[in-house]
Amino acid sequence: MTFNIALVGCGGMGRRHAHGYIELRKYFDTVSLAAVCDVHHDVATTVADEVGAATGSRPDIYTDFEKMLESADLDGVAIVTSTPMHHRFAIQAMQAGLHVITEKPMGLTLKACRLMREASRSTGKVMAVAENYRRDPMNRLTRQLIDAGAIGTPYFALDMSVGSSGGAVMHSTVWRAQKNQAGGMVLDAGVHNADMLLYLMGPADTVFAETSIFEQERTLRPMSEVAPGLAAMYDHRKEDGYATGDLVEQTAVDTAFGVIRFRSGAIGQLSMTDTSHGQSLGVSTVSGSTGTLFRPRSRSGQSPRIVRKDGVEITGDALLDLVPGFQLDEITSSLWNGARRISSYDLDFRTIDSKILAYEYLDMVNAAETGGQPEVGPREGMDALALAYALMESGASGSTVTVDDVAEGRTSDFQDDIDREMGI
Repeated sequence: MTFNIALVGCGGMGRRHAHGYIELRKYFDTVSLAAVCDVHHDVATTVADEVGAATGSRPDIYTDFEKMLESADLDGVAIVTSTPMHHRFAIQAMQAGLHVITEKPMGLTLKACRLMREASRSTGKVMAVAENYRRDPMNRLTRQLIDAGAIGTPYFALDMSVGSSGGAVMHSTVWRAQKNQAGGMVLDAGVHNADMLLYLMGPADTVFAETSIFEQERTLRPMSEVAPGLAAMYDHRKEDGYATGDLVEQTAVDTAFGVIRFRSGAIGQLSMTDTSHGQSLGVSTVSGSTGTLFRPRSRSGQSPRIVRKDGVEITGDALLDLVPGFQLDEITSSLWNGARRISSYDLDFRTIDSKILAYEYLDMVNAAETGGQPEVGPREGMDALALAYALMESGASGSTVTVDDVAEGRTSDFQDDIDREMGI
């Protein structure tokens, strides 16, 4: 039986999802992209034509979400719009009897996420989140190494993304500069980092952070300058109301330095900024009682690396000796051409990105068809967003916050005005 899905939002990330579907069809024929939907007909057409040319089956085009729900024969939807629409479209879709996968962050605020969680519970429909970093085979290996005790008892994790945007709007997308759109590096990108920390270190308990908006005015520059590696996938989208060179007010936090206490007793440091001019620093390590694990950049294909306390370095296939039971799951193995035990791989970014997105679709479909739960569902999606928002809540209040209180709405001062503006 074929699972019919619609892609809602055909901008840059929507086009990447379409590439993920194209990659999926090379290995599996159980999913069909039956429709695409975007308010801009020409943007949707670009994506539909690309899918049709690659797979031989062009999806139907819609510019109205509700009309698509009424007319198209669907089993699920993939929501790849700007963040404020995630909860609205997801709830409508689930109430219409469809399963849902939505891009990260799961919702604009934790209150929006709780509404999505309740809709999933009340309808019995899958609510999955497209969190991609953890699905990288090298991050699967990293998790197995930590769980197997390859660095002993984990003491602390460092996750630092310190760089410069050159004063530009992130990804040349205006909503990414706006607080009321879940913009800013700390939320839009930081939810990835938060999910990876939770994936590797387990649940987080408390957070104390200092935050700031250091650069309150940004310039809208071409994607080819801001993110040249992604530009080819984003060149069709529209930025309504703005033109290249416009100044944009930055209302979203652009810098956060946070300290996390995990329930295990381990400590984490999560630091993010795009205002570090003249210096870039990327650190992702987990240190334990017998050594430190250096995690490679996600979707790079590079091997993790362990340096033991005696100075011996272990990397590449030698890591596999430390985890004799490690193997990729069946879906990932199929997408990686049958590989089960690998310590690195050599693929270009677009191919890696597409394979991981293909996996996310199949994970959601499998949950829908078996009545199970996706790997990243409401709980995981909310936990990652709550950790990212905990930085904001702590920075705004000047006090330590608990991640559970942020997730369940007992701490929400930073988000309250966003919720009021949304009417929820």
